[in-house]
Amino acid sequence: MKCTKLKSGLALLLCLCWTSAMAATQPPRAAPAMPTGDADVAHNNLIVRIDPKYPPQAARDGLNGWVMLSYTITENGSVSDISVLDSSPERVFDREARRALSKWKYKPVIKQGKPQAVPGVMVLLEFALAD
Repeated sequence: MKCTKLKSGLALLLCLCWTSAMAATQPPRAAPAMPTGDADVAHNNLIVRIDPKYPPQAARDGLNGWVMLSYTITENGSVSDISVLDSSPERVFDREARRALSKWKYKPVIKQGKPQAVPGVMVLLEFALAD
């Protein structure tokens, strides 16, 4: 009886390990398309863009991926209210993407002669190892 339980437990453990290994080696989901209005505002007013650092563990594991973020361009051109909308693989690149985006600077958006905050801007940051 003990031998049978041990064998079935071992088989379950091997199955779970194999499933986890397969999930870790799957390619990231395709990155979603970005709305063009946000891209225009962000591209036309961007002054400083800091690229995210590649997480060391992701580099060792050979992982590529992307992070879609939402944020606000403040009246003075800094970035606030950063949130991760989606990412693939999940949570692998999120921290570095947020850290880099927080350092971006924009020329303030002027409407009717006054600087205006621009909420809900979205950006897609992609992470790919060089071949």
